[in-house]
Amino acid sequence: MPSIEWNRSVWGASYSWPVQGDEWSAVWGGVETHWFATILPRIRRFLPTGTVLEIAPGYGRWTGYLLSSCDRYIGVDLAEACVLGCKQRFSAAGNSAFFSNDGKSLPMIADRSIDFVFSFDSLVHAEADVIDAYMAELSRVLAPDGIAFIHHSNLGAHLRGLSVARWLERAVRRVPPARHLLMHLRIVDWDHARARSMTAGRFAEACRNAGLACVGQEIIDWGHIGRKMIDCLSLATRLGSRWDRRNVIVNNPNFMDEAFSARRIASVYSSLGADDSKD
Repeated sequence: MPSIEWNRSVWGASYSWPVQGDEWSAVWGGVETHWFATILPRIRRFLPTGTVLEIAPGYGRWTGYLLSSCDRYIGVDLAEACVLGCKQRFSAAGNSAFFSNDGKSLPMIADRSIDFVFSFDSLVHAEADVIDAYMAELSRVLAPDGIAFIHHSNLGAHLRGLSVARWLERAVRRVPPARHLLMHLRIVDWDHARARSMTAGRFAEACRNAGLACVGQEIIDWGHIGRKMIDCLSLATRLGSRWDRRNVIVNNPNFMDEAFSARRIASVYSSLGADDSKD
């Protein structure tokens, strides 16, 4: 299970960040396509806004897009190397501030000061105790009409399948061709270090316990073959805010189809203007 110590060690030391995290958008054809085709359509109603908090920005894959959509941006990460990297990368942005934290609290954020909280492709590695802690903090820092968009694990809904996968991994460990085939078919090695204690329901419970309302959840697949619904995109807000409503839950086993479609379509347009020379 990915602990706070594991996350700090991996993202702050052992992982090399070859292209500042942009490598994880390759299946979309790049970060720009990933943002405009998949992420922005889901959060466009919340932007532009006043103050944005990004939890676990890494090296700032999404930060530039958020900076241009708010008056003030705050990025908080448990990995000091990521914080330093973001400070350097966005040094010219006068509306940005970056802080390191303990991986579960936000002491640098003032009460009721945040209009939009964003975290994508990071808190999937956060177990339930971390999510509980962050929801308690969001209940303090969200503005009266503030809202949070949190990408988190749903692996806890697939523990039986994960147990079978682990057994198969052990069984074929010394038979590389068999292991490679099982990996290709996404029969093993499909959890991507997701948090085992988290599910969509567990996130909604964390919101209730913190006095927040979970108002939307899109349960999604991650990885094309097998369509394992191991992730969830959740919305949380204050009770009585303009966004407050009953929780709307949608299962989307075709999330990764968006990536392949976006990459294919973007190939028509993304290189335009890259080379102005003509034959």
